[in-house]
Amino acid sequence: MTSEPLYDRSRQPLYMQAAGQLRLKIERGIWAPGSQIPIIEELQAEFGLSRATIREALDMLQREGLIDRFRGRGTFVRAELPERQSHVLPTTWGVLLESLRNIEATLLQPMRRIEPDMLQGTVAGRVEGRFVWFQRIHSRDKNPYCLIDISLREDVFEEDPEGFAAEPVVLVLAERHRERIASAFQRVTFSNADETSARALGIALGAPVVEILRTLVDPDGTVLVHTYARYPGQYVRIDFEFSMEGPGAVPVGRQSCSA
Repeated sequence: MTSEPLYDRSRQPLYMQAAGQLRLKIERGIWAPGSQIPIIEELQAEFGLSRATIREALDMLQREGLIDRFRGRGTFVRAELPERQSHVLPTTWGVLLESLRNIEATLLQPMRRIEPDMLQGTVAGRVEGRFVWFQRIHSRDKNPYCLIDISLREDVFEEDPEGFAAEPVVLVLAERHRERIASAFQRVTFSNADETSARALGIALGAPVVEILRTLVDPDGTVLVHTYARYPGQYVRIDFEFSMEGPGAVPVGRQSCSA
């Protein structure tokens, strides 16, 4: 039985933590499609949680289309599970650019000018001059998968305002203004969804998210653009190949790009 102090280590509500454990049993095939899952009393004993918490967790899985519940018969894993979305986080420059093609970008917040001291979290470079800030949702097939805040240096934005307003900023820079990019940096962290992320991505408040900070720097070492992206954690995976060339080798998918 899982002890309550283990649950106390997370900021997530108990029912979401329980739902995560139940979801894993389905995803890993411990509970096969079409099979009946244990009754609430057995789940209570296994997880050490209240009946109400287990019910809330099961409600969450039912909304996700993973289980069906029948009065008098019990709860069953759906025979045909919904196809699981999977977003591969890019670990090379080329994969990053490819991932930005054919996406639907929807503006959530109006563009506004910000002063350099308002730009936080840059991974590299010097922050100089004013920036144009805007917030977007990236979707595929009408399914939102990324909430992103973009801070683009104002003088760069003015060179191609229509392009930057309509298309992914990093892709526009790479394809039309490549000479401006000297290097690109990326940092991956894991966190929980705040109210803004939860609403935009259609996930629960406090659900796991993967946060990506990306900073592109010009040949003078100043920041061209900085982005802060959030992805639903349960649908994200990171794949890369390790280099085998010597003891000091780094992953092939290293996070810098030199011009």
